[in-house]
Amino acid sequence: MGFRTMGYMASSDSAHSIGGDFLAALKRTFVPVILPLAAMWVMFVLSLVLGNWFNRTLALNARDFGGLIGIIFMPLLHGGFGHLLGNTMSWLILGGMTSMLTKRFTTVMVSLWLLSGAILWVIGTPWVCHAPAASGCVVNHIGASTVIYGFAAFIVTYAILARKFLAMIFGIFVAFIYGISMLIGMLPITPGVSWTGHLAGVIAGVLVAFFLTKEARAQRLVGKSSAVAPALDAPEQRGRGGRNKKKGDAADGMSIDYSKYT
Repeated sequence: MGFRTMGYMASSDSAHSIGGDFLAALKRTFVPVILPLAAMWVMFVLSLVLGNWFNRTLALNARDFGGLIGIIFMPLLHGGFGHLLGNTMSWLILGGMTSMLTKRFTTVMVSLWLLSGAILWVIGTPWVCHAPAASGCVVNHIGASTVIYGFAAFIVTYAILARKFLAMIFGIFVAFIYGISMLIGMLPITPGVSWTGHLAGVIAGVLVAFFLTKEARAQRLVGKSSAVAPALDAPEQRGRGGRNKKKGDAADGMSIDYSKYT
């Protein structure tokens, strides 16, 4: 009976450790997604208190050196509660998916944040907009939509290039659920909507995904070339491929090492 009790205690400790590791993995995955979102809500409340001062002074103004500050602050600013709420839902879904796909979420998010802002600063308000109020062109760009569009483009591009199961599932979901609305959002058909910001986000998402999957694509090329190698070299190639796969998979998102519990 003593032996069975000890076995039960070991099993209980193992289950407790797995549960603790799962919670830790959840924190690592979703806390980096939630923190910027919390900053958006704080900025929105402060903007209400200060009479929209943030939106007037920290927005991105294309090709205006005074508007460069918007590259940093634009995603934190919103024009109203509906604008913020809509971006909150998309940020949680698409940002959460991105964080589950890669452990380098912070790097991806910051890259999308800065790159999309820089692209928008260049292409921003079209040069043909001489009367913004009359034409519906956006001059002062605010909102997290640039980064959100970047998340969506990153997920789809990552799925195509990395060819991993979870990424492909997420990519199909994004393409079917968000595809049409994203395409419409990148067209200059809705007055007051920064379609150039959406376009800048998509460009940034594709570029970041292309850079992040460079190693995985290189490994696939190595795998294809090793497939035609002589049979005598097969064991060595398999071992090398296994090590490469482990290295490449280290960039995957939320994961728990269960081997230490067996």
